[in-house]
Amino acid sequence: MLQQDLLTPREASDFLRWSLPTLYTYASRRKIPSVKIGRSLRFRRADLEKLVKAGLRPALRPLHARDNDGVDGGER
Repeated sequence: MLQQDLLTPREASDFLRWSLPTLYTYASRRKIPSVKIGRSLRFRRADLEKLVKAGLRPALRPLHARDNDGVDGGER
């Protein structure tokens, strides 16, 4: 695997047009493939291209945003 085949989180988020927090959330929940090199997180360009072709898009509601009743915007 060539170094240019690996993208940093910033490059991957730009490529996917996702925010960094969304990218990290999807990676930590293993919804998108990632590679750890030492302490650095990297993404294979080919994997991201497959996701784009498959039409993967982040949820409209952030994966981490939930309230007690499961509805956004409620009082807590």
